[in-house]
Amino acid sequence: MINFRTSFAACTLLILNWSGVSAHHSFGPFYDRSQSVEIEGEITEVLWHNPHIRFTMTGTDSSGREQVWDIETNSVSIVSRRGLTPELVKVGYRVRVAGSVGKLADNALFLTNMLLPTGEEIVFSGNTPRWSQKIVGEDTRAPISDDPAGELGIFRVWTSAGRLWNNNYPLTEAARTVRADWDPVDDEPTANCAPKGMVFIMEAPYPIEFVDQGDEILLRLEEYDLVRTISMSPDAAFREQPTSLLGRSVGRWEGDTLVVETTGINYPHFDKTGIPQSQAVRNEERFSVSADGSRLEYSVIVTDPATFTEPVVMTKTWVWRPGEEVQHYDCRQWSQADSNTN
Repeated sequence: MINFRTSFAACTLLILNWSGVSAHHSFGPFYDRSQSVEIEGEITEVLWHNPHIRFTMTGTDSSGREQVWDIETNSVSIVSRRGLTPELVKVGYRVRVAGSVGKLADNALFLTNMLLPTGEEIVFSGNTPRWSQKIVGEDTRAPISDDPAGELGIFRVWTSAGRLWNNNYPLTEAARTVRADWDPVDDEPTANCAPKGMVFIMEAPYPIEFVDQGDEILLRLEEYDLVRTISMSPDAAFREQPTSLLGRSVGRWEGDTLVVETTGINYPHFDKTGIPQSQAVRNEERFSVSADGSRLEYSVIVTDPATFTEPVVMTKTWVWRPGEEVQHYDCRQWSQADSNTN
């Protein structure tokens, strides 16, 4: 069987946005999208937890030999919004699965489709059924809506609808050296459910919520159950708080735009590709609601002289889906105690 420590590091990189937007983690180092395979076998283990749902299946390889397959797919946060629940797949079920083959192990698979003994097909990733017209797994969320009266403002739940990252960055020579030594498996910063820091956490493909608490605004992020506190009237004690993964955020209003300046960040990673980050980093974020109230537009200027030769500007969009909630993430590292839970 594939080494689960290696596979878990891989799985933290593989959450795909099932609505068709590009992956928020790097897929390339671990699975080959150009090779899709179908396998039949019996489910022997099920782990239905974030950051990724996992299965072990006993089946056969291309030569007909018995093989134990290590299978992973999207997160509970993603598939639950397709109406998928852990009761759908049980230990002992004989199923047919399809997905992308592993690069690091020949018995690894990133699951897209599963055909159940009932003839129903679960679409875990993407939107395309493969074998059946009896489909389990469709978007259960409300459609994107607007707010023509302008009554809601920023204080609501927003659904991620775009990517954050740029294609290229103006790196210093020191940052280029660090990045060149980066190993996407051994150096994966979110392995073992380690939470992300700023500005990395803002890439998350899950809902966020702004909560007005007067002198503070809370920004609740579903991924890792994190909460950012934005002080709207910081005092000396606030400014003297120690450094942290999320830093110290101070907000102000410029018209209807929330401007947030964050310093005191001690998270050493800028992103998922090995670009480092120093504690001198400063983020200036802007959150503004579109004229029709349907979108939250976001931009961030990242200034870090140790990493970048000039400030970096990145943008992203969230949308409003009435009824959406920030769910409990409950990230869990795989262990034998967690398997066979269904």
